[in-house]
Amino acid sequence: MAITKHTQGKFSVNTTQLTNAVDATVTINVNNADVTPIGTSWETVLVLHKGWEMNVSANYDAADTAQAAIITAFTTGASTFTSLTLYEDGTGNYVGSGIVTSASVTKSVGSPDKFTASFKGTGTLSHT
Repeated sequence: MAITKHTQGKFSVNTTQLTNAVDATVTINVNNADVTPIGTSWETVLVLHKGWEMNVSANYDAADTAQAAIITAFTTGASTFTSLTLYEDGTGNYVGSGIVTSASVTKSVGSPDKFTASFKGTGTLSHT
């Protein structure tokens, strides 16, 4: 397995790139049901459905269009985005639509202001 550095990745919301991104994560979950018969020593599961989440952190910038869009969407209740994109590198990315589940700005003495946001997918997540 190749180990890569985060030198090319980026994150965008509805085609607007988030500037100063320092961390981004996509998590894909598979939900299942336990269908193990009584008396069996090994678990048997049935795959039900898949889901995904994205999280992003950036140095806070009040003038950043993407950060402002996320905060505005979260505070006004219009929290659905039709395109969330996490670019792995120059060739691959994850794309899906989702809702903002949290957004925060953190101010701390001795460190840069931070912006973080979390999203829950509302359908298929594609990977190219």
